[in-house]
Amino acid sequence: MFTVEHDTDFTIVITLDQTASFADVEVILDADDIVIRQFNEDMDAYDLITLSHQQFNDIMSAMQSPEGAYYAK
Repeated sequence: MFTVEHDTDFTIVITLDQTASFADVEVILDADDIVIRQFNEDMDAYDLITLSHQQFNDIMSAMQSPEGAYYAK
């Protein structure tokens, strides 16, 4: 299950693990970058990853690609 929430400056996508084995993952997208975060209960804080839209697009393309090295145009 996932949710999508639009704000004026950003969009938040939250995906919930249906087996309840993993914490929710939030993807926060704005015009400049993308933040992926997941709450870490042991540290009582979010683990954050910030990447460019190009990097995110590479990840999405990789999900549909066979093994190899690629250069996206």
